Amino acid sequence: AEINKIEKSGKKFKVNGQDADAVLIATGFEPFDATLKEEYGYRIYDNVITSLELDDMLKAGALKTKAGKTPKSVGLVHCVGSRDEKVNNNYCSRVCCTNVIKSGIEIREHYPDTGVLCFYMDVRAYGRGYEELYRKSQEECGVTFIRSRLSEANENADKTLLLRIEDTLVGKPMKVNVDILVLMVGMCPSVNATSLKDSLGLETGDDGFFKTKNKHSANNESNVAGVFYAGAATGPKAIVESITDGRAAAAEIHSYLS
Repeated sequence: AEINKIEKSGKKFKVNGQDADAVLIATGFEPFDATLKEEYGYRIYDNVITSLELDDMLKAGALKTKAGKTPKSVGLVHCVGSRDEKVNNNYCSRVCCTNVIKSGIEIREHYPDTGVLCFYMDVRAYGRGYEELYRKSQEECGVTFIRSRLSEANENADKTLLLRIEDTLVGKPMKVNVDILVLMVGMCPSVNATSLKDSLGLETGDDGFFKTKNKHSANNESNVAGVFYAGAATGPKAIVESITDGRAAAAEIHSYLS
């Protein structure tokens, strides 16, 4: 259901006209709008796509260029909309590196003639088994990782893409051609956060995500008694982290209502 209004009166809440003793906010996140990075050419060049569009292609078994051809090379750009002062998102989105690794492996397994190049600032393979997956992607699947910064993408006459990057390990500029460029977009606060913040008097951090009462000892509590948080409402999280966070929030609410 769409939440149109939440009102607080004393220790009680009214959510869309329904009475409640506590409120759990689990608004999730919004994917970063890749059009804000104009230099990467999203929605300007045919063969620049986002990680969400890549997922759809892989699920459908149809990794193709706009012309309908299987690509000979795919470039994956890490941290699009994360760790980027230009778009005022200084935080790490946590899951992007892992998604790159998984996507690279999947492309190589299903399209063995397609080369995969990953352009990264740092690889942050959070979680048990993910460092091993990172190694597998290179050693067994042939995914290539280039520590670099992408300055811009331009379209060639044949609709392939010319990438101008700086190899940050050797400190030299490079030019790389790929058939498809994938922008691995980060997590941004939900668009619902602002309306909920205003209606309940909730606090948000400089990053726009909801601010918890105490990040160490009360990570599911808000500054308003009876209002709790779970999942990516308070910042980027992986699925497993969100599930664990939801369980913790349920326990906090049970304690509050007891």
